[in-house]
Amino acid sequence: MKQKQIGRQQANISGVYRKKIERSKKEEQEHGAGKKDFVVCEKCNAVYYYKSWKHGFADYKHLNQNKNIKFEICPACQMIEDKKFEGKVVFENVPNEYKEDILNNIKNTGERAYKRDPMDRIIEMKESGGNVEVTTTENQLARNIARQVERAHKGAKADIRWSKEESVARIVVRFM
Repeated sequence: MKQKQIGRQQANISGVYRKKIERSKKEEQEHGAGKKDFVVCEKCNAVYYYKSWKHGFADYKHLNQNKNIKFEICPACQMIEDKKFEGKVVFENVPNEYKEDILNNIKNTGERAYKRDPMDRIIEMKESGGNVEVTTTENQLARNIARQVERAHKGAKADIRWSKEESVARIVVRFM
């Protein structure tokens, strides 16, 4: 099937448009090969096993096995410590009557993501004037935050920019 590329969207012959979406990296590509022992984060107590970080040992089926436990800092806590981020969302011209609702929407989206994966976190939220700036440990979380606010408020329009050198998303959401 022949496709013609149109800006950020793709059209196939039937005329159906699909937005190109950046796919997140697999855990191994992002954090290296899996470890055989348990790793517990010294700061947030997240636990690494079965090749990913979890909130605890609830999913581990073989607790009676002898395994070593290492205490290290998880990738999310390390990013926060190093003042690095993978996602940045700037909300411009936020209407005062919606500001509290938007801040709650951002927090709730971050909490849902954190419950799913302990590596998905909101690092910081800053307010200045009519703008709100949010940084996240995952670029997909930043994209989801922008999309949630965009869906909830019809006057909002998100502009997503993906970095080619690193896996960073910079998003500006403007309110009309």
